[in-house]
Amino acid sequence: MLSEPVRELVLKVEVAEEAHRAAPRGEMLEVSTIVGKAASVYEKLRYLIDYREEHTIRRAALERILKRRVFIELKAESGLILLQELVDGKYIPKELATEEMAREIDGIIAKYLELRRLANANGNTGRRLISFAATEIDAHLSPVVYAIDHESAEALYKSLKGRASAYGYSEEETNAQLYSACWRALLGADDERLSYALWLLYVPGWNNGADIQEVAQKLPAVIGNIRATIAGHLQWRIAPKIKNEAIYFRIIRRVLELHGGGAARVLENTTQLDQFTREFLDETYEHENERIQKSGMRAVLYLFITKMTVALIAELPYELFVLGGIHYFPLSVNILFHPLLLFALTRRAGALDEANTNAIIEGLHGVLYEGRVRTVRVKSAYTGFTVAFSFAYLILFIFVFGGVIGVLQLMKFNPVSIGLFLFFLALVSYFAFRIRYRARRWKLVREQGTIAIILGVLAVPIIRAGEWLSRTFSTINVFVMFLDFIIETPFKRLLHFANQFLIYLREKGEEIR
Repeated sequence: MLSEPVRELVLKVEVAEEAHRAAPRGEMLEVSTIVGKAASVYEKLRYLIDYREEHTIRRAALERILKRRVFIELKAESGLILLQELVDGKYIPKELATEEMAREIDGIIAKYLELRRLANANGNTGRRLISFAATEIDAHLSPVVYAIDHESAEALYKSLKGRASAYGYSEEETNAQLYSACWRALLGADDERLSYALWLLYVPGWNNGADIQEVAQKLPAVIGNIRATIAGHLQWRIAPKIKNEAIYFRIIRRVLELHGGGAARVLENTTQLDQFTREFLDETYEHENERIQKSGMRAVLYLFITKMTVALIAELPYELFVLGGIHYFPLSVNILFHPLLLFALTRRAGALDEANTNAIIEGLHGVLYEGRVRTVRVKSAYTGFTVAFSFAYLILFIFVFGGVIGVLQLMKFNPVSIGLFLFFLALVSYFAFRIRYRARRWKLVREQGTIAIILGVLAVPIIRAGEWLSRTFSTINVFVMFLDFIIETPFKRLLHFANQFLIYLREKGEEIR
C-alpha cells in the first residue's frame, strides 16, 4: 500500500494527463526554416553571455520576450509572436505552436495585465507579475510535466510536514521555509520558479477563475509574503537535511514521467521498482556526467568571452598607460587559467557505488510503503561557539586569499591583475560547484579521503565569495543589457517581418497558374 501523499500524487497526475488528452488541438503556425536558424543562433549566443542553469533557460526566455513585448513594445496580444520566437529559438517543437495555444497564451497575458492595472502595480511588483505570467505560460506549454513537478514537490512537503522544527521560528514560518526547501532540493527551483509556486499557494483559486479585483486588493500583502519567504535563510539550512527524501521523490517523479497514471503498478511492485531504480541510477549518473560536460563547455565559453572583454577593457590599458608596457605572462594567465580550470573541474563527477544504490532503494521503500521520513531539526544559528567559529572562518578566509595573493605577487602580477584573478577564481569555483551539484545530489553515501576534505575546507571561502559575487552582479550584466535594449528588439522585429514576408511570397507563388 502506497503512503497517502504518494497516492494523492499519482491520482493528480492521472487527472492532468486526462485533461491534456482532452484539450483541443489547433492548426500549426507557419515557421520559416531560414528565419528559425538565425533566431536559434542568436539565442545560443545570448546564453553564452547570460549564463543560466539548463532547466531555467526556456522560462527565462519567456520572461525576456514578455518584458520586451509588454514594457518596450507595449503589445498585450503576444501569443503568436511568442510562440514564433520559441519555435525559432528551438525552445519548443513546432507542433506546440498552434493558433489555439496562441489564444490561450493571450488569455494568460491579459489576466496578469488586468491584475497589474487594477492593482496599479508598477516597478518590482509589475515585473514580478510578468515573471508569474512567464512561468504560467511555461507550465501551459508542458502541462503534464509541470503537473508532475508541482505535485511531486507538494507530496514531498506533505510527507515532511509536521516533522520539521527550527529554533526561533514559528510553526507557520517553518512550514513556509520547508515548502521552499522541498522545491529547492527536489527540483533545483530558482527564485522565479519558486515564487510562482508560492503565488499559487497564497492565491489558491488563481487558475480556477479567481476574482481578479479581489486578488488586486490583497496583491501587495501577497507579494510581500512571497519576497519574505524567498529571502528566508532557513530553507537553505533545511534543504541539505532533506536530501535523502528528495532523492526518493526524484525516483518516484521519474516513474510518473515514464508511466503517467499507470505508475502505481510499478511503485507497488517492489521487484519491478528495484530493477527500475538500479537502471535509472546507472543511466542518470551517466547522463549527469554528460550534462556536466555540456554545461561546463557553455560556462567555459561564457567565461572566456567575458575575460577577453575585461582584459581588453581593464587590464591591458592599465599595463600600457600606468606600467608603461605589456606584461604578457600575467595577462595570458588571467585570460586562459580560469577557463581551463573550469574545464578541468567539470569533466566528470565520479561514480555511484553499490552501497549508495542499496541505501537509496531501502529508503525509497520506507517512504513509499510506510511514509517513513527523517525528523528535521534546525538548531539555533547562534551558539556559545558562534563568535569563535566566525573568527576561525575569518582567519581561514585571510589565509586562503592571502596565500593566493602571495603566489601571484611572486609571479609579478600587478594589483589590477591580482584583483581580476581573484574575482574570476571565485566565480569559477562557484560555477563549478553549481554544475557538479546536480550530480552530487544523487549521492546518499558520502565518503571522502583526507586530501579531499582538506581541499574542500580550503575551497569554502572561495566558493562563498563566488556565490556573493554571482548574486551581486547578476543584475549588472552590461552585455545582456546591451543585447536586450539595443540589439534584440530591432532584430526580433526584423525576423518577424522576414517570416511574414516569406509567407506572403509563398502565397503569391501558389496563386500563379
